[in-house]
Amino acid sequence: MPGRVRAVVYAPGALGRGMGKTANDLVIFRGGERFEIVAVVDPEHAGMDAGVVVGVGERGIPVVASLDEALRYKPEALIIGAATVGGYIPPGWKRDIIRALEQGLDVYNGLHHFLSEDPEAVEAARRGGARIVDVRKPDRSLLRIWDGSVLKTRAKRVLVAGTDCEAGKNIATYMLYEELKRRGAKACMIGTGQTMILLGARGVVVDAVPSDFVAGVVERLVVDSDREGCEVVVVEGQAAILHPAYGHVSLGILRGVSPTHIVLAHVPGRRVRAAFEHLGLPMPEPEEELEMLMRLNPYPSARLAGLALNTSEHYRGRADEAARLYRGRFNAPAVDPLVHGMGEIAERILES
Repeated sequence: MPGRVRAVVYAPGALGRGMGKTANDLVIFRGGERFEIVAVVDPEHAGMDAGVVVGVGERGIPVVASLDEALRYKPEALIIGAATVGGYIPPGWKRDIIRALEQGLDVYNGLHHFLSEDPEAVEAARRGGARIVDVRKPDRSLLRIWDGSVLKTRAKRVLVAGTDCEAGKNIATYMLYEELKRRGAKACMIGTGQTMILLGARGVVVDAVPSDFVAGVVERLVVDSDREGCEVVVVEGQAAILHPAYGHVSLGILRGVSPTHIVLAHVPGRRVRAAFEHLGLPMPEPEEELEMLMRLNPYPSARLAGLALNTSEHYRGRADEAARLYRGRFNAPAVDPLVHGMGEIAERILES
């Protein structure tokens, strides 16, 4: 894609793992609409192709051991592609980030630690003539209360919701957006997390928005997309409505979108919630999650557009089997996006 920024993804010890979700998705989609990924920094997998590490086959993106090696590929930006518990920046990472800024690389940061408020990073950016982009930092001008204006939009509003964290919502959102465009629809994509925004979606990281305003901020993004002539607005969800830790965020997004169509991302075979295995928090059945999405949606006539299945965890190599099972259970398209694509779901949305 012309005009994309050459970028290196910084993900030490994280590529191919849960904490490297941002790096993984940037590799899967080759940087999306905004970046051209020229290398990934991860000493554990140095010498490999990043796509092979992530599990999607070769992407032509080398994994290197250090920032010095990455600089040989002449990047214009560095993207922090790994997340730490609590969103802090380890000392070793900080040294590399400072060096990247001094070398003139713009730094895109999705962590809770805002580099734009870090005096050392700000000074390094000044010396190098670089920019710091804290993706998670909310634009306070967007803060507003939900007012129902979303219910008057003409566009089809598609929420890619999930039954849990790490269920594949990012992949389903991006691939659905691309499939709708391929079929000639004027589609728009709204991100609610840093990864989708880095991939090119308009949006805001909702977990940094005060809870009263989540629904209103998302509503405004959908309404603005409709006013600009989008026919289908695809919105990334977060976590799950029934999730005890994050359900409040999911509910705010649901009400902000007030979807006409719902795509449910699900991990077949998962029995306890991701990252909460130590508590043994049981996973509800996907039918329960869907029922709550429908009941709590301000738009009363939403349609299930289909299920996006992440079969890599328990059904590896048996995506067709999982798809048949869930297609029968829900009488709706069921696909693993990375295996089957999102064509069936896109068709169901466009035909309704």
